[in-house]
Amino acid sequence: MIFMTPATLLLAVVLTGGSPIADRLPWDGVTVRMVADAASGLRFPVPLTGVLLESRHFADARPGFQMRHVFTLSSVLGEVAEVAVFENPRQLDLEAFIAQTLGFLRVSEHAELSWTATPSKVHAVLFEHPRTGQQYARRAAVFARGGFVIVVSCRNIEDGFAAGAFAALVAQLEVQR
Repeated sequence: MIFMTPATLLLAVVLTGGSPIADRLPWDGVTVRMVADAASGLRFPVPLTGVLLESRHFADARPGFQMRHVFTLSSVLGEVAEVAVFENPRQLDLEAFIAQTLGFLRVSEHAELSWTATPSKVHAVLFEHPRTGQQYARRAAVFARGGFVIVVSCRNIEDGFAAGAFAALVAQLEVQR
């Protein structure tokens, strides 16, 4: 058995940039657990290890303008991915909803692609934002299902963990309403 004095432990933490013990259960990039949320009607994958899921629900959100539900996946390095659910009471088509509510995704430097999402392969719009001096390269997939518009976003597509979690969310998220 190895014993460390507090000073030795502190030095080990500083020199290694974190815990002196390696993560014994790192996410394999494949294995997920499915989480069902009754309030939002969503069922979605969460990496089996290495992630914390936080859910928030906003009963007083303005339909069509503010998120009704948001789920944030975080790792020890920070926010990994987010799922935001907007109500679409006027049943706007996806393009009109993006223009009305999500115009911030169309910044001057971005790529926009037609994509598919969910096991049902619904039409989605994929937004790519390049890395800048102030933010990581980001990605967001936007699609409509059953009176809702869902935005799945990745805060750093250059991070393999975050990119894998994003890909799993986009491919496997289900709307159960």
